[in-house]
Amino acid sequence: MNSPIGHTFIYNIIILFIVIVFAFLSGTLSYYKAFKVNNRIVHALEKYEGYNELAKGEIEISLGNLGYSLENANCKARYKDMYLVDALGENYKYCIYIDEEKPKKGTYYTYGVLTYMNLDLPIISVIDVPVFTKTNRIYKFTTDESL
Repeated sequence: MNSPIGHTFIYNIIILFIVIVFAFLSGTLSYYKAFKVNNRIVHALEKYEGYNELAKGEIEISLGNLGYSLENANCKARYKDMYLVDALGENYKYCIYIDEEKPKKGTYYTYGVLTYMNLDLPIISVIDVPVFTKTNRIYKFTTDESL
C-alpha cells in the first residue's frame, strides 16, 4: 500500500528536476545570445573607431544574421557614468553609451553597449535582464565632431 505514495513523490521530484534543468538551459542560451550580440556590436565599434554610419551599417547586418530583436529597450540618458549616444538602431533595439559627452582631441574614450536578455516564462511573463559590455580604448586624434 505504501508504494503508490512513494512513486508519486519520486515522480514529483523528477518533474521538478526537469523543470529546473530546462529553465537553467533556457536562461543560459538567452544570455549567450545577448552576449554574442554585444560582442558583435563592440567589434563593429572598434573596427570603425567609434559609432558612425559604417559601424551602424555593420551592426544592422550582424544583428540581422543573429536574429536578435527586442520590442522594448529601456535606454536611460546615463548608465554607469556613461552618456547615451544612440538609443535604437533602425530595425533592432540596443543602447550605445560613451564615457564623455564631447571627447577632446588627443584623448581616448570607450563605448558601452547595453542589450537585453529575454526570458519568456509562462507564469511570470517576460523578464528582460540587461547585459552591458565596454569596448577597449579608442583614441580620438582629429577635431571632427562626429563620433
